[in-house]
Amino acid sequence: MAHAIEAPAGSMAEGPTSHTQNQVNRLTAPQLRLLHRGLDPKRVGKDNKNHAHMEAWDIKRYLLRVFGFAGYDTENRELALVREIEIPGQSSTAPSRWTVVYRAQVRLTVKDVSGRELGHWDGEAVGDSYNQPKIGDAHDMAMKTAASQALKRAATNLGDQFGLSLYNNGSPAPVVGFSAAHPPVEWEKAAEPLPEPDDPPVKPEQGAHEEPTGVVNVDPECFQPHPDGQDFANQAALATSREAVENVRSLADGQGIANSGVLAPDSGQPDVLNAYLERRAAELASGSESDFEGFMRRVRNGWNSVPATRMALEEARQKGINDVVPFEGGRRAIQEVLDVRLKALKERAAQGGDERSAA
Repeated sequence: MAHAIEAPAGSMAEGPTSHTQNQVNRLTAPQLRLLHRGLDPKRVGKDNKNHAHMEAWDIKRYLLRVFGFAGYDTENRELALVREIEIPGQSSTAPSRWTVVYRAQVRLTVKDVSGRELGHWDGEAVGDSYNQPKIGDAHDMAMKTAASQALKRAATNLGDQFGLSLYNNGSPAPVVGFSAAHPPVEWEKAAEPLPEPDDPPVKPEQGAHEEPTGVVNVDPECFQPHPDGQDFANQAALATSREAVENVRSLADGQGIANSGVLAPDSGQPDVLNAYLERRAAELASGSESDFEGFMRRVRNGWNSVPATRMALEEARQKGINDVVPFEGGRRAIQEVLDVRLKALKERAAQGGDERSAA
């Protein structure tokens, strides 16, 4: 008996459709060659948390190199103000400063050499600008940071040249390597490799506002700690284990304020939250000093600062620390010592002393 031979499921009499996978390749051999390469380590830098990252301008440069001029589009799907905080000056003559946070969603669309869309991807990110003297600059910086981060996240869908490999512990080594949709026969021998520029190491954008970890570049007389960041710093100061500090760090990262400015509980000086958390975690992990010794070190470092002394007194009350210590030729309980010192600092500030001590 003769048997009819059925056509494979999905084929149609009118021929291939726009969804047919074996249509003419819409990426050229030079494009595929570049996309399959490993990431040049000179394009990888470190952010202020010491994580591997790439500059947004370099991502745009490679979008132009791979897809050509007018070969890609970006669209801000969302750019929303999350929070605007006015930080009053510490005196009647000191101006306010501003902290601003934006949320962005950016769509990246790439096209083939004929201008037809190849695909699009959305990236989301939050960007902030902390403790700025001008409200306009604060908004401008926060918007640009959020949009740039969102674009970079969308671009990782294009593979290693756009930072995908950095999610593998910061490594520039390729993680894609092979794509069944684009086997090597399509591009390895289809065209000779084109000469590519030997680029110098990528530098941060001029005027980029990322400060090195552990630096708060502000006028101390105008400094005001980030309120939520300061709460996290205070929690870490009261922590009794490294794990507890790491939990605080995770919460701060989740809220996007790990790099906010705080008054460090161990020094009473302006600092970056993440830098203080690293020191506090290392302090707890080392076990080189007892809890009381660490507490007294923080007391000594912040002896001339109202905020640091106040935090030390709160820590002593919460932890029940009230050892008797030498003070002014005699011996007194540490909580009493801190209370006396706090009053003395406030009185000195009220009499025209260092205004920063009255923060």
